[in-house]
Amino acid sequence: MKEDIQPAERIAQLENSRYAAMLGKDIGTLERLLDDKLIYMHSSGVVDTKSSYIDGLRSGVWDYQQIDRTDVRIEISRDVALVFGKLSIRMNTRGAAKAFSTRALAIWQRGQRGESGWTLLAVHSGAIPESH
Repeated sequence: MKEDIQPAERIAQLENSRYAAMLGKDIGTLERLLDDKLIYMHSSGVVDTKSSYIDGLRSGVWDYQQIDRTDVRIEISRDVALVFGKLSIRMNTRGAAKAFSTRALAIWQRGQRGESGWTLLAVHSGAIPESH
């Protein structure tokens, strides 16, 4: 696919698609967006691969109800995009309702795979204490 938009705009679109897929449990979209080497570091410290993350969504380990994103900043350096932001998340985890805020860094890599040319290589998030 020829890129006819700016890379930062494309990454913003991909992030929108990713969060919509997380909320809608759209496994097909996530299969396309997530890199096969994905490392997903949750704010709890739990680490997932692409397959374990998708399995968790599919089986209901994570049932996202709402994800609000603020303070989003996208930095592009050649074939790597860094997406910084703050997330406010409401979800059910193994049947327990949770609400929390986190700071997250998503790392996208441009390569040959995927219709967009970009795949999500890593996510690292850290919980924001309630007092902040």
